[in-house]
Amino acid sequence: MPTNTEQALGKDEKQSDRQLLQFDFSPESYEQLQKIKAKAEARTNGEVVRNALRLYEWFLDQQRSEFNRIQVTNGEIVKEIEIIL
Repeated sequence: MPTNTEQALGKDEKQSDRQLLQFDFSPESYEQLQKIKAKAEARTNGEVVRNALRLYEWFLDQQRSEFNRIQVTNGEIVKEIEIIL
């Protein structure tokens, strides 16, 4: 009999190297995750987290380069921003 995890992953993914992670979210953080999921029209929380990881990695790569600058533009207005984490 298949486990819940096997049922959730589907037949083809059972043999893959996927890792199942579990997160604890405060009610506020979980609500924020759900809002982002809706805005992104994502199907799953996992999709939101994977997209966030890709964006975060890109951001870190840009931040580490001394030649790259992150800017926000609104029409003709250009603002250079510094994000401190």
